[in-house]
Amino acid sequence: MKGKSRWAALSLVSLMLLVSACGGNSGNNASNSDGSKNTNTANSSTNAGADTATNTASDAAQPDPFGKFDQPISLSIAKAINSKNVTFQNGDTVEDNEFTRWVDKKLNVKVTHAWQVETPEAYEQKLGVSMASRDLPDAFLVNEQQLKQLVAADLIEDLTDAYNSNISPLIKGYYDSYGERVLKRATFDGKLMALPNTNIGQQYNIMWVRQDWLDKYNLQAPKTVDELMSVAKTFIDNDAAGNGKTLGISGVPSLAGWNNFSGFDPIMSTFHAFKGQWLKDAAGNVVYSSTLPEMKTALGKLSEMYKQGLIDKEFAIRKDPAEVVANNQVGIVFGPWWISYWPLNDSVKNDPKAEWKPFIAPLDSEGKFNTVDQDPTGQYLVVRKGYEHPEAVVRVLNVEYNGIRKIDPEAAELYKDQPAVQQKWELWPFSLQVGPETTVYDTHAQAQAAVDAKDDSTLDTELKGWYKDYFTNQANPKKDLAAWANATARFEGAKLMNADNVVFSNNLYFGKTKSMQTKWSILEKLENETFLKIIMGEQPLDSFDKFVEQWNTLGGKRISEEVKEEISK
Repeated sequence: MKGKSRWAALSLVSLMLLVSACGGNSGNNASNSDGSKNTNTANSSTNAGADTATNTASDAAQPDPFGKFDQPISLSIAKAINSKNVTFQNGDTVEDNEFTRWVDKKLNVKVTHAWQVETPEAYEQKLGVSMASRDLPDAFLVNEQQLKQLVAADLIEDLTDAYNSNISPLIKGYYDSYGERVLKRATFDGKLMALPNTNIGQQYNIMWVRQDWLDKYNLQAPKTVDELMSVAKTFIDNDAAGNGKTLGISGVPSLAGWNNFSGFDPIMSTFHAFKGQWLKDAAGNVVYSSTLPEMKTALGKLSEMYKQGLIDKEFAIRKDPAEVVANNQVGIVFGPWWISYWPLNDSVKNDPKAEWKPFIAPLDSEGKFNTVDQDPTGQYLVVRKGYEHPEAVVRVLNVEYNGIRKIDPEAAELYKDQPAVQQKWELWPFSLQVGPETTVYDTHAQAQAAVDAKDDSTLDTELKGWYKDYFTNQANPKKDLAAWANATARFEGAKLMNADNVVFSNNLYFGKTKSMQTKWSILEKLENETFLKIIMGEQPLDSFDKFVEQWNTLGGKRISEEVKEEISK
């Protein structure tokens, strides 16, 4: 299976998470997906200028977040959607369909398209023209760089009041689950200038091991790097694959990163080394993590493992690291909770005896599993300067998500007879994904509770599918690969996302400074080439020190200063 299959699997998982997040809620209170109240509001966006009004005004003084406007309101938007992939009935279109009519019915807001394109590339081109000519739709989606440009040019509305007065408890709870990390990114000089998307968390790499191979050699799952090395050596020395082709741990040339299947992140993090992050060092200074001494230590360990043959010798030149997994040549691989969908399903297909199990490992000397957070946002819903009803944009988003989550009982009619992954989410006005940071574990907890009770009556359509797949796989393990993949991901992988020994280091900066625009590609190439050569023994470990010098000289020092300036704003 080639790399495109990975992205197909990831896209499917993302869509399923979007549809299912908080799907079991039956009211409008800000709650987590397991039904518990969200208690994270103390860390929310007071400093971001988006949470003060709700703390100072009585509920009675607040407008209804779902209130219907007395007079019809027109809202023109920009839309990117491949309409060829959508089957319409009864003369419906992307602009006029059951979802846009639902918004009109609920709010008296008529959504129209200022323009519509078929691809993300076409959207970027058209948006560039619109921004240059200052001929903007009433509401539209932008990336972070475009957001900053629009703010600097004073072309978009301040949404602080519209947000404080109109945001639904549901969506506010979603934002609050990220603390300040999402709304603050859309806040400039104390003004909330956009409604951000949220990138669902808990996608970090964990360790997956062939349990049948562990059992074969009477081994326990490794907890430390040294134990990991011992297990890998046993697999190789005994040719666990049974065909003379057993390899060490699989890897990927980029070495680490979010949703980076076969990344070495878990090994590096046992030394508190993180690749490509902006973190605070022991003295509290903002630094680029790849240049810290901890990275040198981690590279030294990876080089040792590579020299001993414990890492696939050809990992740096393989076009697709999934091939050695699918061919059952490796028994240890690092990947997110969802890799049972791909590529572990191919491994099981080719060898039904394969028993892949996930573990939070390896751990550091204190028994902790260290990782970093992913970028929690990167897309923003903005409103053009001068649009008379910014509160309508907020309410449309409220109604949209009460429909997507089926919290509004009447919204169930929109989705009847439609499988979860075919619910045409993109036909709602705003293709803005928002959900709790802990969606992965929260939805697992809902499904697990139903499994324990042997009662799926409280689950939504998608989670009912997980419930069914769990028992299907229990009755006939691995006979139905789709059921096995779903059961393994949702009830084994996702279960680990709430482990109490996981420690996050929050990346302090996800943007792009002025110098990054011209220097970053050079610095990334230097970093990747140096690290690979150290691991593969083509350069000595001490060449790391020269790398740090070069990195600073070639622009890294200036970029570090710019990042500090950006963070201090």
